[in-house]
Amino acid sequence: MKKEKFNYNLIGCIFIYLMSGAFLVSSFGIEDKTSRTFPQVLCFLCIILATLFLIQVLRGKYTNADINMTGTAKTLLMAGVILLYIVAINFAGFYIASGVFMPIAMIVLGQKSWKVIVGVDVGVILFIYLFFGLLLSMQMPEGILF
Repeated sequence: MKKEKFNYNLIGCIFIYLMSGAFLVSSFGIEDKTSRTFPQVLCFLCIILATLFLIQVLRGKYTNADINMTGTAKTLLMAGVILLYIVAINFAGFYIASGVFMPIAMIVLGQKSWKVIVGVDVGVILFIYLFFGLLLSMQMPEGILF
């Protein structure tokens, strides 16, 4: 039996360590100590879970044969859509960007019924506006174009 040179599950562990570390470091910029507690707990939890996974990978429980790449194209497409959504919020504002993002995301994820797509889109935007905008008086990002 041929021995594997590199276990690609290690890349996942490294990615989780890097992201958790970056979020942990940035959480110290939150002035209120009670507000930064939850993000820090989540970061430590991710680090602990990544360490447990790393131990299992090093013991040989997970190999490259366990990696399934089906769905990678859809995942990358969805990541691109989310990235464009984040950029669109800065330009067009939350409500317009979300109104465009949700139908696109639903189509990418496989929803085919236009009734469901339009219903969810309008319903979620309306709920967010009524609950967060009017009831809680929260200000949503407006964007630089509007």
